[in-house]
Amino acid sequence: MHSSHLHDPLALAVVSSHRTSEGTVSYLRCACGVWEVRTSGMVATVPPRRRG
Repeated sequence: MHSSHLHDPLALAVVSSHRTSEGTVSYLRCACGVWEVRTSGMVATVPPRRRG
């Protein structure tokens, strides 16, 4: 199980990336199922959904 720590950038796959008026937003996914959303000013992690 992962905590909210940042993942190794080499273990993440870029799923989508686009420019906004405030800069680039990138959506990355780790093999463990965690998503990271990155901008120039922040990094947010979203855990995988629990099934059931």
